[in-house]
Amino acid sequence: MDWFESCRDQVFTDYAKKTPGSRSLFDRARAVLPGGVSGNLRFFEPHPLYIGSGEGCRAIDVDGSSYVDCFLCNGPLLLGHRHPAVMASIDEVEAVGTLVVNPELMVNCAEKLQRLIPCAERVRFLNSGTEAIMAAVRYARAYTGKTRVVKFQGHYHGQDDPFLLGVGPDREPFGAGIPAAALENTLTLPCNDLDAFEALISERDDIAAVLLDPAMHAGGLWGVDRDFLAGLRSRTRSAGIVLIFDEVITGFRMGLGGAQQYYGVTPDLTTLAKALSAGEKLAAVVGSAEIMAVTDPLADANVPRVFQSGTGNDGTLALAAAIGAMGEYERLSASGDHEALWGRVERLEERIRSVLAAHGIGVHVNRLCSMMQIFLTDLEPAFEAYSRLENRILDLLFLGLINEGVMLTLPTSNHIYFSFMHDETAFDEIADALERVLDRVPLGEAYRQQGQTERQGSA
Repeated sequence: MDWFESCRDQVFTDYAKKTPGSRSLFDRARAVLPGGVSGNLRFFEPHPLYIGSGEGCRAIDVDGSSYVDCFLCNGPLLLGHRHPAVMASIDEVEAVGTLVVNPELMVNCAEKLQRLIPCAERVRFLNSGTEAIMAAVRYARAYTGKTRVVKFQGHYHGQDDPFLLGVGPDREPFGAGIPAAALENTLTLPCNDLDAFEALISERDDIAAVLLDPAMHAGGLWGVDRDFLAGLRSRTRSAGIVLIFDEVITGFRMGLGGAQQYYGVTPDLTTLAKALSAGEKLAAVVGSAEIMAVTDPLADANVPRVFQSGTGNDGTLALAAAIGAMGEYERLSASGDHEALWGRVERLEERIRSVLAAHGIGVHVNRLCSMMQIFLTDLEPAFEAYSRLENRILDLLFLGLINEGVMLTLPTSNHIYFSFMHDETAFDEIADALERVLDRVPLGEAYRQQGQTERQGSA
């Protein structure tokens, strides 16, 4: 008996019964949107889930079914859906208009960022994390007069061609349509290997910047060693290389000052998005006044001039949302709520591991602050080995949880986030739903069968 096929049929049938409205909308959407979605990460089989609204830590789909939402639109909703502080801040600017030139809100928001983020001597606003990475790298190249950028395997930095590689343990492009020429100026290294970095910079003097995600989120949420970050900071400073933290994910999530405050290592430049504006479209590059001067029309004549602009870079609603969100992050930080949330997530991790183990399923959980990723395996934890895991049972588990009212993440994603709105009741619902899925669907048998197949294939 093929246990996986049996499990898949059961989970898919339950999902189809629960989500007829999503199925109908998917049929409509496919006629106008490739795959019926606006981004690859939103698609999964047998059809995507379409959400009608959200409140707090819960999302409501178009059929009216409620879910504990731990995907949170891939992370921005650290305050949950429709947080009162964010909505009130947006309401305050209703009479301003959605877009005006150089609004006072822009200054207010930049001043707040300058106060909260350790490296933020100067601020430039943009629309997305991808744009922020493009801008930060351009600033570094202009400032240093050099062209090469170092990125690390397992790190993801948005949609710009030069950085859509090395998400796994090699230099493979992340998808088709990326010219080889676009990758020539991007050098890749294994993460947490300071010796490899020192060997590289001893051989060449054309490196403008080092770029990294302090969570190593795309590669499996392995995080980055504090000593490695401190070593990078020392070596890049002495070599005249710009150190860029991509805090699109870690910003405000790893504490009020982000990963740089959490690890005690201050980069030259930082990119922010996602939680910055609690779901509205806003990003920022913040950093050293000396480096950011390349964008300043009033800088000394000998400072290189970088062109960076954008029509919607200072949208009123997004700036207002960011001000409201950052005010709430300050309040929560002062009350110890970051640490309290991390404690709740740690306890949930223990329950997840216990439930899966009780059903004979090998499990490893990577957890960093309020972020989590799950791996169904008995292998020793390692980025390279886990990047090659077969995840079809894990995807079925996530879909089974959706059937039980928990959107722990989207199938095929494994990006799990928790908001300040996830209280003990929500965490109990998650653990109870996991028990129900494994009691109803024989995923343990599918896991054991997959292990036997893998062992036979390697014999």
